[in-house]
Amino acid sequence: MSSEPPAVSEDAAATLLNALRAALALLDDIEALRTENRQLKEALEGRALIERAKGMLMVRQGCDEAAAFRTLVALAQREGRKVRVVAADFVAG
Repeated sequence: MSSEPPAVSEDAAATLLNALRAALALLDDIEALRTENRQLKEALEGRALIERAKGMLMVRQGCDEAAAFRTLVALAQREGRKVRVVAADFVAG
């Protein structure tokens, strides 16, 4: 038995190399889509928390939606945190 691999034509090798490059490109695309999907989920969750916090502020302070959002933004800026983090703390506590 010979331990040498079978001979492959240059055309076949080039075709295989192109297929491997295409597969690697698809893997990169899949990873990028997974990252984008995670970021979109986080954004939606953050948006829902902000909306809930605005609603709570509107009820407690008797203000409109814009004023409630300004309050959240002001708190976030004062504390050096993101609005969604401030909103999550507000809803939780």
